Amino acid sequence: MDKPSSGHPQDSFSDALRCLDADIDSGQQAQVLAALQALRQHPPSSPGNLIRLEARELRHKLSQDIDQAMVDQAFALVDRAEQLHEREHAPYPLADVLTCLARLQSKSHLSALALASLGRAETLYESLQDQEQLFRCLNLTAKILHDAEMYQEAVDRLEPWARDAERLARLSTEQRYSLLVNLAAAYSFLDRAAEATYWQEILYAEALTLEQPARLFRDAVNLANQRLWTGHLDEARRLLAVAEATHSAHPISKDQQTFLLQNKALIAWKAKQYSEAIALFHQARDNARAQSQWPILGRALRRRAECAEEAGFLEEALSARKEQLELTQSQLRAMRINNSNSMLGMLDHARTQAQNEYLRKHGNQLELELAERNRQLNASLLRLQGEIEVRRRAEADLQEARDALEIKVEERGRELEHAMRLLLEREKQLALGHLVAGVAHELNTPIGNALLATSTMSDSLHSHRQAFEENRLRRQDLTQLHKELALGLDIADRSLVKAADLVGRFKALAIEQSSAQVLDFKPQQVIDNTLAVMAPALRAQQVELECQELPTLTLRGDPGALGQVLAQLIENSLVHGFENSAAQRRLMISGAVDQQGYVLCVEDNGKGIEAEHLARVFDPFFTTRLGQGSSGLGLHMVYRLVTQSLKGQIRLHSAPGSGCRVELSLPLNAA
Repeated sequence: MDKPSSGHPQDSFSDALRCLDADIDSGQQAQVLAALQALRQHPPSSPGNLIRLEARELRHKLSQDIDQAMVDQAFALVDRAEQLHEREHAPYPLADVLTCLARLQSKSHLSALALASLGRAETLYESLQDQEQLFRCLNLTAKILHDAEMYQEAVDRLEPWARDAERLARLSTEQRYSLLVNLAAAYSFLDRAAEATYWQEILYAEALTLEQPARLFRDAVNLANQRLWTGHLDEARRLLAVAEATHSAHPISKDQQTFLLQNKALIAWKAKQYSEAIALFHQARDNARAQSQWPILGRALRRRAECAEEAGFLEEALSARKEQLELTQSQLRAMRINNSNSMLGMLDHARTQAQNEYLRKHGNQLELELAERNRQLNASLLRLQGEIEVRRRAEADLQEARDALEIKVEERGRELEHAMRLLLEREKQLALGHLVAGVAHELNTPIGNALLATSTMSDSLHSHRQAFEENRLRRQDLTQLHKELALGLDIADRSLVKAADLVGRFKALAIEQSSAQVLDFKPQQVIDNTLAVMAPALRAQQVELECQELPTLTLRGDPGALGQVLAQLIENSLVHGFENSAAQRRLMISGAVDQQGYVLCVEDNGKGIEAEHLARVFDPFFTTRLGQGSSGLGLHMVYRLVTQSLKGQIRLHSAPGSGCRVELSLPLNAA
């Protein structure tokens, strides 16, 4: 900013301060720094104007974290402004400094002191009839009341301005917008949706007429939020679409992206799209944490927990509640440290200021005043001790609540682990049931053929005996009987051999699945037995099996676990991979030996797995067919058997439309 060169110096300086206030209000950091530097190059000669300039510099610093130097500077300015006001009746410097002090007290969460300082400043600005500064005091009052969760008081202060057409007309567009936004927010926190929606609709209608993308984005998101909580999901989606279109044309800040993600998550939740909502809440949480948006982070964690509880995702709900508790504890610690530092600094300055006042006015009664001051200090110490005791009790209650929550989390964890064990056993029993049904179906044909052959031979023998008893037996009849008996015995023999082979394979597989011993076994034999048992299911779905020549070797480990893994992987391809597939279905099994041990690959040409699901396929209870017969434990059971029972590794490669390939890397000796 250039040094003003026209008009009265006092008027020029006041105009420069007004411009500086506007830049600070709108967050134009670069312009604020430039303006302060320009004013410092030509500092005002008037003590009052110098105090006003220093108050703006301190206000700019308050956008950062508070330190002891800021507290010292604030009280030093108050002391100088008070003395100047007593000597020369200079209300502006004192009002500006009190407003700055109120901001510092507000950031230190000393709401009562902040409102008291701001009340004194408002009285001074009223006497000066400075409407612009009065409006800034109103905005700051609203912020303090919001921070203190005194939303009804905020409504009482803001609504008279909003309803006063004459006052509104004197405000700038930005000032009017700030007023109505604060009023709508206060109504929203009071759960008075009708009033909040009314003011937000006014803001959104105005935003549509202005060429201000950032404001249109904010108003669309805020109104979408109101529509969402009143059940108008379609309207909320439409408003978010407007916000996203604005975002696409004019990139928004990361802070605003957090609001957008939060509202998209809420809509997904209310539409019962729980998984999508949880994912969006995670993104909103990460954005809020990265931008230090602690109130938004707290709401995102609370809404995520409520959504997970409604969906029955207990683990996710517990995780969100735990993060929420940790955030609350962190904020309480920071607030406690900040309040302690601010309180000590303010008490020290208040004591010093009071002592100086007494020395100026009552020097001859110093001893009496010191005695009175000691009494007051003792009373303050007693109050502080009481407050410390209250805080200690609150901390003890918080610790007790945290301990109770940890116990509850442990209990829920044990219940979940027990339920998972039961479901895993159920999954194993179901898989064994499928095998039994397949083998029974496969045995039906050879046993039926054997029964038919023996029945035919029995009928032929009965006819031969009857002809013999009636003395009408011929040589031709004997020859025919011999042929029929030979054919029947051949059919029965082949059928019973096939049935015995199937029973032997199934018995071997059943023994493998029920055993948990470390044995020497040939993987080729386990694979053959499993494929023989799964053959009916493969034929039923017309799956072409391609089994490459596997290396002949002996492994030491749990053969039953390998059989269960192979059966579950084939079952997974049949149920999920080939679902609604019109192409020729193929299942390929291959094996090789490398430096790590034995590598077995099972590959299908099914529909593949979506990219967002790959990282979770081995998680317990994860399934894309929830409510359609799948429990989400099949691949989790495979993972546990491979990594725990077989001491190996499992890798999965897939893409939508490109099938699925599972590689098992097994050590030669799992013992």
